[in-house]
Amino acid sequence: MKAAAFVLSILTLNVAGPRRVHQSWQSRREALRAELKAESPDAAAFQEVWRGEAADALAAAAGHPYRAHEPALGLAVTSRKRIVDRSALDLGGGCGILRAGIDLDGTTADVYSARLEPRPGAARRLGRLLSAAEFVRAQSKARPFVLLGDLAVSSDDRDAALFLDLVGARDLCVSHGDEMCGRTHEDRRVDYALIPYSSRPPREIARTAFTGTLEDNDETRPLSTHFGLAARLDGAWLKLRLAPEPEGRVEALGAAAERLDAARAEAESRARFAGWIPWRGTILALRVRAEALGFTADGERARSALARAAKAAPPAYE
Repeated sequence: MKAAAFVLSILTLNVAGPRRVHQSWQSRREALRAELKAESPDAAAFQEVWRGEAADALAAAAGHPYRAHEPALGLAVTSRKRIVDRSALDLGGGCGILRAGIDLDGTTADVYSARLEPRPGAARRLGRLLSAAEFVRAQSKARPFVLLGDLAVSSDDRDAALFLDLVGARDLCVSHGDEMCGRTHEDRRVDYALIPYSSRPPREIARTAFTGTLEDNDETRPLSTHFGLAARLDGAWLKLRLAPEPEGRVEALGAAAERLDAARAEAESRARFAGWIPWRGTILALRVRAEALGFTADGERARSALARAAKAAPPAYE
């Protein structure tokens, strides 16, 4: 059987760009531009790109005439192919997801750039992962997609597996259960390239990129605080679509709802205790109650999705 031709080379990188220009960024940006030219991807997702001029420079280096940029979220998607639509989800704290619909010769495919807040607390992180999963499932219901970026959760953490089940996605850094990309930030891999799940594994696994160093003022520094990931997607990817209710999603939603309910109860208990603390107790109690309200909203979102998933699931026969 003839192998499907590759249709899209992709890349993701958290460039850790500054909000204000300074000399060290200028030299580091030039090194990143050189690496981008060498990689020459068809589409790229960038995180922590706060300035429009930085997004323009990265797009130009990759040879991409099209870009979508959300400065408030620090997210960008650049492409050699035309970007036909876009949307974004603001998760607060300067974090979120940007989607760019790219025209691939008549088929529109979605490329996402994502960045979640590092170490926000387990329950808060779970709520944001849930919101991100529901956003992707709603936006790319009838399209192939690739989700790229920094999810702020280690690939060996239980929440990474939970997120894959919530979306119904495959991690391009994992082959037959083995991690193939290695670390991308400190001693963990928190960067991902995800596509809709299929029982047939992809032809090519993702790899790390931007692992080089920069010599600046007699100092050797990494190009960014993260390594990047690069991959190639073939014609079979264009045919992939999200399953209406993928295997494992019901269980993942149930687990998320239980954990968020427990976090809400724990936050409410802390709020009651804080109310007894003189002077600062009222302010602390208000802050913790606001946190509990967030967990309540996230738990309701999980239960609503769970109810829809259970209703859509085929009946079980003995």
